[in-house]
Amino acid sequence: MMTMNQQPQNPLIGQHINTILQAILNRNLSVLHQAGFDDIRPAHLSIFRNLVPHGLHISELANRAGITKASVTYLVDYLQERRYVERVPDANDGRAALVQFSERGWSAYHVAWTAVQHLQEEWAQLVGQKEMDNFIDTLTYLANHVSETEQAEPNIEQGPRLRGRRHTGL
Repeated sequence: MMTMNQQPQNPLIGQHINTILQAILNRNLSVLHQAGFDDIRPAHLSIFRNLVPHGLHISELANRAGITKASVTYLVDYLQERRYVERVPDANDGRAALVQFSERGWSAYHVAWTAVQHLQEEWAQLVGQKEMDNFIDTLTYLANHVSETEQAEPNIEQGPRLRGRRHTGL
């Protein structure tokens, strides 16, 4: 019988995904700093990895990143001051602004994307290209399934969202 202070013998998927995500984020931060983007901090990566090419409202970005609008506003302000992102008027809503990458932001994004590509290549050498391709295909399938489910059932109460990364990976 397991007590409340014991970890299960077989960690669940969330713990493994969190470990992999941390490896990706650490590599990104290291490579970004080496490329001269040394004012980017770990928290800013939540903006970089959730911002889409056409831009997002602060509230959408907060929802994608799983953090509060106030936190996103703080991070976006910092990144805008350093010319990584810009706020542009939303053509569909004159009262709203979209956050999008600036030219400098796209440069940093490309550096980070390349770092992840190299990390994937390293992991493919470790486990084999076929295994890596299958792993990415499986993640893609699951991610698409989750996205489709959320879009098909937008009014279902999903309970409280996990904020930050200090959870058990369940």
